[in-house]
Amino acid sequence: MVEDNPDVLRLNKKWLEDAGYDTVSAETLNEARRVLECQSPDVVILDIMLPDGDGLKFMSELKTLCEAPVLLCSGKNEDKDVLRGLETGGDDYITKPYNVDILVARVGVMCRKEQSNREKTRAALAAKTPEREIVRGPLKLDIISGRAYMNGEDTGLTPKEFALLFALIMNEMREVSAKELYEEVWRLPSNDDPRTIKKHISNIRGKLSIDENTSLAITTEYGNGYRFEWRKI
Repeated sequence: MVEDNPDVLRLNKKWLEDAGYDTVSAETLNEARRVLECQSPDVVILDIMLPDGDGLKFMSELKTLCEAPVLLCSGKNEDKDVLRGLETGGDDYITKPYNVDILVARVGVMCRKEQSNREKTRAALAAKTPEREIVRGPLKLDIISGRAYMNGEDTGLTPKEFALLFALIMNEMREVSAKELYEEVWRLPSNDDPRTIKKHISNIRGKLSIDENTSLAITTEYGNGYRFEWRKI
């Protein structure tokens, strides 16, 4: 939850945790950036008016930092404000002051929807291969659970990262454009902005500890796309 009012933050955190949710908070956009570098939340609750920037202008960057749906909070309650928030990329919008029970209920709806989307993604991946597992050297993808393992250790890939890695492996040794990857994994028309794919590829490389000394590689073909390679060494 990104909220600059400490009293509101404390109250919402208590109610969410009483409802069974683990919460991580930030009071500024800079704090939010630091949190999202190491956390993969299921839902982001984002205040629009923050001391170091506009939450709506942060939305495009936020979408490259995490995959979570976004519940926008704002004292701006005119129809045009709500529409702008949703058109900017918000998945829901709640106006201040709000009933905390309603906030918690909306978070619950978003979590259930996100879980359903993840299950649909896993089912879609499973339909593309008869194999339950895909193994490339030290890397194993469990298609049913949507988890990737390196040398037997869970890499902690998010659902989108897993789907992206799966797409690269299914096109092994072939250059795949960022546009093609985005439309395959996100199932949305590409906006020709490569930052989302670039960030997710970087995350995958980091979590798989891929470097020049490993048998695996995700190479960047500048101007063309990305290529997954497995070298037996």
